[in-house]
Amino acid sequence: MPSPEPEPGQLPKIYTGGRRGWVVGLVALGLGQAALGVLSAWTLTQLRAGSPWPMAVVIVSIVAAAVALGGLRVEERIAAERLGQDYVRDVRRDLVQAELTPGSRTHLGITVARTTNDLSSVRNWVSQGVGPLAAGIPLILGSVVGLTIIDPFLGLGFLFPLGVLAAVMVPWARTAYLRSRSLRRARGRMATRIADTVGAAQGIIAARGAGRELGHIDSASDVVVDRAVDRSAIVGLIRAGGTVAAMLATLAVAAVGVVRGIDPAVTMAAMAIAGIASTPIIDLGRIVEYRQTYLAARAVLGPALADAARRRAGYEQARDAATSAPVPDGADVPGLVHVAVPGLTGEPLRGSGGARIRLTSDDPGAPLRLMRRVVGLDATPPGVADEIWVGGENLRAVAPARGRALVGLATRGTVFERGSLRRAVRYRRPDLDEETAVAVLEVVGLSADRFPDGLRTVLRSGGEPLTTDERARLALARAIYGKPPLLLVADLDRDLDQEGRVRLERILAGYPGVVVLTGSDELARALGAEEFRVEATPVLVTPDGRAQDDD
Repeated sequence: MPSPEPEPGQLPKIYTGGRRGWVVGLVALGLGQAALGVLSAWTLTQLRAGSPWPMAVVIVSIVAAAVALGGLRVEERIAAERLGQDYVRDVRRDLVQAELTPGSRTHLGITVARTTNDLSSVRNWVSQGVGPLAAGIPLILGSVVGLTIIDPFLGLGFLFPLGVLAAVMVPWARTAYLRSRSLRRARGRMATRIADTVGAAQGIIAARGAGRELGHIDSASDVVVDRAVDRSAIVGLIRAGGTVAAMLATLAVAAVGVVRGIDPAVTMAAMAIAGIASTPIIDLGRIVEYRQTYLAARAVLGPALADAARRRAGYEQARDAATSAPVPDGADVPGLVHVAVPGLTGEPLRGSGGARIRLTSDDPGAPLRLMRRVVGLDATPPGVADEIWVGGENLRAVAPARGRALVGLATRGTVFERGSLRRAVRYRRPDLDEETAVAVLEVVGLSADRFPDGLRTVLRSGGEPLTTDERARLALARAIYGKPPLLLVADLDRDLDQEGRVRLERILAGYPGVVVLTGSDELARALGAEEFRVEATPVLVTPDGRAQDDD
């Protein structure tokens, strides 16, 4: 059963769906440990003289209870890890979905930081925070009940150090949160710098600037080190607090037993109960630490997921508006392409099969933004309804599979998903057979025979081991695969060699559908392309002239 959608700005709920079973299981494991602790303590009292139990039976019982207690601890750790991994899987999927939502502008370094450091913080909190709490609280409460049954003052003595620990943890936890947030920001900035440096590696090497860039990395690393060390002080204090409280709780039980003159065997049993309960108390310091690092991560992940939710809602609203809008005059004629995008087109762009249209603009980026709007890469502004009809069908109203069949896009510098060459060319139309894929690769002049694995060659890092020319040919093959009625080609000729440019011209000249392109004057003249002016639109940036940093 799928988990319910969280509210915008919130991470998924922990106690929902299949995770309920793991949480309930952890509580049961905690109660089981408490019961075994009380049972072991009672058995321990049978070591005194006059007990009806034989010594050997008492010793075997104590050892068996200890082994069983250890087994429950193992099961607790396994259940907690399952809970954490299942939860992180949901959050990871949400983060990737956010990047696959139209309008995403998250920096690669920030995305890497979120899916590594931040998700580690989330996992640690759920598996080593929520899990131990779910099992530890019943264990502590069960131990308190056992001690109270023996003598109410034993229970009170055990609880007193825990109350003091709870009081001091409040300000410590706030400090830990603030320092965790500071450390997280420093890590995010370092991740973006590393990503930018690696991305510009060729230019840096060519300009002999490796030393300078390493100096910048060192500076960013120094900030991370300083803030991590600063955070470690409060983290050490928090963890020490749990250890001290556990020790004092056990000593308090012993002191109460001595002061009240309780039978030494019973006092020893009470100390055994307190000792068993000391493990989750010691863990409390670590749990508080994990909680604060989780809150620091959530302060970033929550708004990011909320932003993606808003973009998805805006996309759906724009889709609904386009779907419910009246049919433009003649737009539903089979074979006709009708594109009217407010802000980018004045008069609608129209063409029938065989039309060749070249996009031009005073803004060099506007034609590509129009193409991105057509295929849904960029989100449509609120309150705006795009009119995009292809082959007599409303592109915004058709199912995704049908939309892929109607439009093909090939752009310069295409980055390919990880997978085989066969998968890459068939990505738009996995419903078509492999023979069609082989044929379209032959049309664009891309031979898989030069690779030992042929079509099974795995593409990595955006397209390796393909050359720039081969990536452009693959992008064209994917775009024309299945012959969509609308073909969008953006500056592809700039990535092709001479033979590839000749082949591109021949393919576009004979293409049966509507071709909308940007590219060289020579290509446009050879195709006899009609020019269509795209309106220049500013790209919103922050006051300092750059795109807003998601961190």
